[in-house]
Amino acid sequence: MSEFDLPVDNGGDPACWLQRVCRNCGALAEDEEQPTVCSRCGSTEFGD
Repeated sequence: MSEFDLPVDNGGDPACWLQRVCRNCGALAEDEEQPTVCSRCGSTEFGD
């Protein structure tokens, strides 16, 4: 077995979480898939 046969760990968070990030403060809405109001700052702007 060589080093090229080992699995690669890409790490990081999935890009699909971008819609859950508040554009104003960067908070991640963990409880909702489609958040409407940021629990940290009250903003209604989410996504990319």
